[in-house]
Amino acid sequence: MAEALGLVGLWRGGERLPALDPADRGLAYGDGLFETLRACRGRLPWWPRHRARLAAGAARLGLPLPDEAVLDQALAEGLARAPEGVIKLVLTRGSGGRGYLPPAAPQPLLACFTAPLPPPPEAPLVVDLLELRLARQPALAGLKHLNRLEQVLGAREAAQRGLDEGLMADEAGQLVCATRGNVFVRLDGAWLTPPVDRAGVAGIARGLLLERWPALAEAPLALADLARAEALFLANAVRGILPVGRCGGRVLSSESPGLAEARAVLAASHPGFSGS
Repeated sequence: MAEALGLVGLWRGGERLPALDPADRGLAYGDGLFETLRACRGRLPWWPRHRARLAAGAARLGLPLPDEAVLDQALAEGLARAPEGVIKLVLTRGSGGRGYLPPAAPQPLLACFTAPLPPPPEAPLVVDLLELRLARQPALAGLKHLNRLEQVLGAREAAQRGLDEGLMADEAGQLVCATRGNVFVRLDGAWLTPPVDRAGVAGIARGLLLERWPALAEAPLALADLARAEALFLANAVRGILPVGRCGGRVLSSESPGLAEARAVLAASHPGFSGS
């Protein structure tokens, strides 16, 4: 079940808005970005990483960032409501009239929402490869952009099949991700995660693991590799590491060598994962 979102506020420039403009380009075209952060003890330990990804995505889309004071205000209000929850920032290009062409001088909109933390899974996840395929689009690959229809359809397919999560491959038959996180595969004794330069999201937890867990490497993974995987886990910035116990008809080890070290890497950086 999806976690309920509570609106904290909407800002355009330094002005607080009473409601969303129906002509907002994020609503009409998915023209924007979002970040989903896990709060812990009234803090956002990974905000610098989320901030850097937001800035990089905004630069690629030609989207102005809000002033730091506005970002700080939105996060402070979000933390006041959800000191141990989830804070979501949505940045759109704002309103720009009808048509795809963006305005020459956009007035970006910032929205802040909160939600409770999702409950931890009671058992290792049951996953499988989805029939839906991701399109390759290098111009958008890696970004946390608002165009999430592929993930929406993937999540629906996973639910219809009784899965905890669905694994997603691209149109060329390369494994990319899960619907709500990055995927990590143990293959021939090594831990690997697929690149996200043609599809997928450059996840915050993924980036941290690549930086600080020497056992992990980035490498392309074909569907034939998935079929002989020794172990799998998924990860994202809200739920941390989620071991997989079954992929399709195969039972996998949910406590594979190296998994404890991967958990320790996240726990050392974010106290919200210290008990995972």
